[in-house]
Amino acid sequence: MRPGPEVLASFGASADLVSLPGGQGTAWRAGEVVLKPAGDPRVARWTADLHRDLDPQDPLDPQDPPDPLAPRWDPLAARRDPGFRVPRPLRAVAEGGAAGDWVAQDPLAGAWVAWRWLPGEPASWSGISPFWPSLIAASRAFHAALAGRPAPPWLGRDGSQWTVGDQVAWGERDPGSVLAGAPGPLAAQLRSLLAALRPVRLPAQLIHGDLGGNVLFAAGEPPALIDFSPYWRPAGLALAVAAVDALTWSGADPAILDQLADQPDLDQLLARAHVGRLVTEIISRRGNPDPSGLETVTRTGEPVTELVLERLPAGRAV
Repeated sequence: MRPGPEVLASFGASADLVSLPGGQGTAWRAGEVVLKPAGDPRVARWTADLHRDLDPQDPLDPQDPPDPLAPRWDPLAARRDPGFRVPRPLRAVAEGGAAGDWVAQDPLAGAWVAWRWLPGEPASWSGISPFWPSLIAASRAFHAALAGRPAPPWLGRDGSQWTVGDQVAWGERDPGSVLAGAPGPLAAQLRSLLAALRPVRLPAQLIHGDLGGNVLFAAGEPPALIDFSPYWRPAGLALAVAAVDALTWSGADPAILDQLADQPDLDQLLARAHVGRLVTEIISRRGNPDPSGLETVTRTGEPVTELVLERLPAGRAV
């Protein structure tokens, strides 16, 4: 599905549409504007408000109506490098040219949101990527900026495979049905990881739970964090998930974990990140008659499971 002309006009986009790679394959670029399906409008509006507040590059956009509850823009702070970039949301133009909603409706393609395009390319995480230290620094700066912000009331209630995976990893959901639907070797990996979990007593906050493929790098610019996936977990989990993804799918060298050695409870966070990802993969492939997908997950997950268990004192408990 692509946005129609009414949506393009609403966001002032006039250039030809170009499909953007990555993600769900639903994002489009029109010149300096990136358009994506809004999904749940309340989530889309919350995300837009958050990014408006986090973007230090500009004063309030001329499209933005005054908001007495929004932080005042500090021009001195804006000139300081926060260590990360985020895309700035764009408002639709309402009747009479006034600033409108963050969400524009298409009669055929549903609700859409728009963002300013940010230059940059995703990095390869194979081996020991030279971009890995920059990702670590950007994540820590970004999550420091998020600290203290409240969780939205809808967070963790969508029932998606990602939410279920996260909740199983943190002991908030019984893993029985997931284990029952996994092939034996993969279920064995999960059981070993779950048996090795111990309490993590770190403060929870808003985090980006899917960093690895959603950070863009451009020369002379701080990393850009896009496609925010909100979770309410310790800040260090964001980097644990990025590390697990890089190790599982990108051929990263386990030595990348050395650069996270100062992260409290790193090994427990890695274990939870890996459990969450394995559960998500199992659920997303449930009912698929082709077993090759879960066979791939079993094969790629096994060395990461071994690595994580070796780092945990009780890693072999069953």
